[in-house]
Amino acid sequence: MVKISRTNKPKGFAGQDKLPVCYGLLTMDMNEGTLHARLVWTAATDAHIIHECQQRKKANMKQSMAIPVLRLTCLTWKLIGKTFGLTFGLAFGLTLAAAGMAAEPPAPPVKVGVYAKHAGNKIVYYYRVVNKSPQDITAVAIGYDTGNDEYPGNDAWELTELPSGWNIKFGIPSTSSNSPTGWRVGITTPGEESKTHAINWEIINDKSPVLAAGQSLARMSIALDKADINYLIGHALVTFSDGSAAAGTKGSPVYLTVPIEPLDTSPPTLTVTLTPNTIWSEDNKYIPVNVTFATKEDDYDNLPEIKLESITANEPLEPDDILDASYGLDDRYLRLRSGHNDSADRIYTVTYSATDASGNQSFASATVTVPATAPAPQDQDETGKIEVK
Repeated sequence: MVKISRTNKPKGFAGQDKLPVCYGLLTMDMNEGTLHARLVWTAATDAHIIHECQQRKKANMKQSMAIPVLRLTCLTWKLIGKTFGLTFGLAFGLTLAAAGMAAEPPAPPVKVGVYAKHAGNKIVYYYRVVNKSPQDITAVAIGYDTGNDEYPGNDAWELTELPSGWNIKFGIPSTSSNSPTGWRVGITTPGEESKTHAINWEIINDKSPVLAAGQSLARMSIALDKADINYLIGHALVTFSDGSAAAGTKGSPVYLTVPIEPLDTSPPTLTVTLTPNTIWSEDNKYIPVNVTFATKEDDYDNLPEIKLESITANEPLEPDDILDASYGLDDRYLRLRSGHNDSADRIYTVTYSATDASGNQSFASATVTVPATAPAPQDQDETGKIEVK
């Protein structure tokens, strides 16, 4: 945080033709993480400014510095104007503060990563917690953002989709969750009528193993009936304990909110094959086309969601040129009219998408050609499929 204050301009700044040489003395002090910048306009001499800087240096003031920022003659001051001069001084001071005193914030002492997988008709989110702090971790709440401040009223519960099979009496079923040994999982909400919640893993008792310094936890997963992006991009509230067992055994627990880091950032690869890829009939009849996927790989999710995105052509199509195409679904059976509009080949382009459970998406296309001229009779079977030699 930066706080700025300034003194009034010295007497004689306005309404006089003969002005003294004017200086801006920028003073910056760090106090409890806040940078205080004070710009002092003065009509003092060069020697006075140098003396002021030397005095501050001799005082050995921690995290403090003074810089002679601006030297304006009366002519310069009259040309650029009082307001612009003050604005320039403040902007210059902030630039120096940002360049000379700002530092990159330290990395959080805990990393919470997540990836997702399709499992049947469910989405399963897997969490991995790495403890780089010197303290033990006794609880991790996914989807809980405190803002790391002291005001509970600012807390946010980020998750909207409940675990598969959850009910208020029995909680999260074991078939929809996984926990480290000695830990349990549950739901926390700001109130009974809340539409948002957090998923909390915590140690069961003071004999349960904690996540000690330098260790990691990977057996934390939750299954949903449908995807909720907040399980991937939200926050995690981490509870530390001074002791090696349950929170509170050796002092009060300490809390820290950290962003959840997606581990799966690469889209799946997909190759589409259409069979047949060349069709023909004299009466423009519909020819069945089957779709297969030769390659379907992903770093984390081996069952990405496949959808038919579009079927286009290199020439205008009639509404009934394409049959049995269910867009937005994993449709692998199509019927295409084996006709064309002019002397050129008609080329259908069929496009599919593959989306993994972490939201990474890729597209792949393949083509079916309707030749402009009839193929040789021996190359065509009774269904209209052409054998490509």
